[in-house]
Amino acid sequence: MSNLLTIEQRQAFEEQGYLLVQGILDEQVFDSLRHVIASAINDRAELLYNEGKISSLYEDLSFYHRLTQILRESQKGPLLGWNWNKEVFSREIYELAIQPVILDIVASLIGPEITVNGDYWVRFKMPTGGQSVFPWHQDSIYYNGNADPNQQVTLSEQSQILTIWIPMVDVDEQNGCLQVIPGSHKQGLRPSHHDENGRMVPVEDVESWGKVENVSMSVGDIFVFGNLTFHRSLENNSEDIRWSIDLRYSPTDSPLEWFHEKWPGFIARSQRRPETIESWEIWRKKRTLSNLA
Repeated sequence: MSNLLTIEQRQAFEEQGYLLVQGILDEQVFDSLRHVIASAINDRAELLYNEGKISSLYEDLSFYHRLTQILRESQKGPLLGWNWNKEVFSREIYELAIQPVILDIVASLIGPEITVNGDYWVRFKMPTGGQSVFPWHQDSIYYNGNADPNQQVTLSEQSQILTIWIPMVDVDEQNGCLQVIPGSHKQGLRPSHHDENGRMVPVEDVESWGKVENVSMSVGDIFVFGNLTFHRSLENNSEDIRWSIDLRYSPTDSPLEWFHEKWPGFIARSQRRPETIESWEIWRKKRTLSNLA
């Protein structure tokens, strides 16, 4: 098992709560996934067209523009960024999640017993300016709201959930890159409340804790951060959809039973019990039984 991260990189992750790893993926890894997404877009377009909510299927528009026009017309106005999970569930998602280079990085940070969580997301940040901003948050605050009330602190504070954020296009301040606050994970789980859009936002001035960093990335880079790290995304002021994928990983046997019942995942790597590694077929069956496939 190779270890792609240096001691310095692992130390930086522990200190900052995140790590940018550049040029780790071949751009061709996204080719088959784009076909899956394009098929999901087509299904959405045909449904809306048959319902009379759009006047065209917009088949002449590119991968980076078609969904924008479909959703704008169907909703009669600009939209916030959307997320897809069930719509793109596929072998291609499975194959991306088990990329050896990704699993090597994950193993460097959480150990060799790795479960891929079922709450991956293909995200499309629409070119809608300020409406496409997603505010500061910790991922843990969303898990906290769904946990057993008697175990909330344990699940949100101590269960390690690692996000691998992967852009499918180059991202910068113009099209809505991520921002992060270095060291914010050391503050622990912080109180939040719902904003006018139903999203969880902190009640404190989190930007006072450190210098806000923009995470500009190229296709092939990955951004790794923990569930207590404060992050947000900027507005997309470009003309194109900002496509990205985030995958999530936890140490196998973490106390997340309630979570895996809702979002079934699969064991992707095990040094201790390699026979427990689960295939695409096993994951698909789990998802089918949970009505998520």
